[in-house]
Amino acid sequence: MEAGAVRAARVAAALLAMLGVAMPAAAQHGDGRVRVVLKFVKRGAGAGIRFDPASCAACSPVTDANWNADNDRETVIALSIPRIRTLELGFDHGVGNISRVILEGGDVPFRREGNRLVVALPPVAVEAITAAEVATHIVEAGMVLRFEHADPARRAGDYAQGGFPIVQRAAANVLEFAQREVVRELGLGEWVEREHLGRIQIMGFDTNAPHDHRDAPPHMHMHLRWPGNTGTQIGHYYIGEDGLLSHNIVGVKGLGAPQRRFDRDQPFTTVALDGRAVYTHRITPEGWLELGRADAVPCLIRPLGDGGFASGASVACPGVPPHRITVADDLAAGVLTVDTDAIREVFRYDRDTGALLSPSSVPVPPPSVFIHDG
Repeated sequence: MEAGAVRAARVAAALLAMLGVAMPAAAQHGDGRVRVVLKFVKRGAGAGIRFDPASCAACSPVTDANWNADNDRETVIALSIPRIRTLELGFDHGVGNISRVILEGGDVPFRREGNRLVVALPPVAVEAITAAEVATHIVEAGMVLRFEHADPARRAGDYAQGGFPIVQRAAANVLEFAQREVVRELGLGEWVEREHLGRIQIMGFDTNAPHDHRDAPPHMHMHLRWPGNTGTQIGHYYIGEDGLLSHNIVGVKGLGAPQRRFDRDQPFTTVALDGRAVYTHRITPEGWLELGRADAVPCLIRPLGDGGFASGASVACPGVPPHRITVADDLAAGVLTVDTDAIREVFRYDRDTGALLSPSSVPVPPPSVFIHDG
């Protein structure tokens, strides 16, 4: 049987051939340095913290726009550091206002030394740049839903000024969970996992430009991430100020392929690494969404009432009664609530990172319990 990586490369090459694009050259090795992002969580609004270059002569600040931030919640500092070295980095200025230091998705140890704060950094082999993200990940069979928390206090990048996209973010919240409902109804997650096709990823958009991810204009996603990522077709389903979908811009990950635009009433089908059509999205003329297996009658996701998706959605799949979905995100409490008909799900999360705090798996039974392996 053809190995998954070989199949992925073959189908990716076929995709590019259809688009008339050459395969990119292999990436070159770096200069022995990696980029890291540290998030310093504040106890309260006040002065931020600063890197002390004297603590690491081989380290240098990353000064690109939106790689660093300072707001009432946190100070974010990006650095270029030697690769795979155990370092202690010094910081000064608002030291007394720091309660946590985050690298990627977790805490790293730090200590106070007079007017300095010293962070113990583990050896870093590859870029570690996601600390500024504030998103909750909900993992199910063959699928992960990434729910971004739109905090006005953290607004940055293209969302730093002007009206905050409250309606669009609320619509994305609902559309994320509406797509999850379709994935569940149609068994798409179990199918892609069973067939080793990758993992379905459902996402919205960031409003705080983490690691310069400007993520604008407002949109949502549902894509099948191929094993190895290269070849993944990523759609961007844009959301207007009315909370309805306008169009879809699709790019292919890692291949340098040109983007394609799909307007309302133009379907887009996601293809697996073995060339099979997996599922199809179609924005309807009204700005609603159809989603289903590529070879079957789709489900219809439409807003509740006459407005956009911000207030909720109805999910109607063939042969089953429609489901009513509403979503509420309480930033102050760190609680995400999802109502599906009479079922209320409560997801508690870390307000500093978005990390899911609610239990996500059933503890293993005691040894004497019979486990059916069939």
